[in-house]
Formats: sequence, C-alpha cells, structure tokens
Amino acid sequence: MNVEILILFINATLVTVISSIVVIAILRKQYLPVIKEMEKKEKQEENTESEEKRINSNI
Repeated sequence: MNVEILILFINATLVTVISSIVVIAILRKQYLPVIKEMEKKEKQEENTESEEKRINSNI
C-alpha cells in the first residue's frame, strides 16, 4: 500500500471533520438565540391558549 495515498486519505478525512465542526459551531452561534426566542414565543402562545380555554370553561 502506498503511504502517500494513505496520507492523502487521512488528510481529506481530517479536513472534512474539522470543517464540519467549524460549520456546526458557526450555525449554533448564529441560530441558537433565534431558536430559543421562537420556542419562547411558542410557549407563550400555548399558555395564552390554555388560559383562554380555562376562562371559557368557567363561563
């Protein structure tokens, strides 16, 4: 087996793994606050709906 081919394969694999980690880190940094804000809004809407149902059931 050629050592050069093995080195190229390891290099390509390493570059792919490192670039994937970098992309995931950037995406998490950019979109995690947006996702949390959307989840917060969704939770508030659920609370509002349950409050309205409770009020309507008491009437």
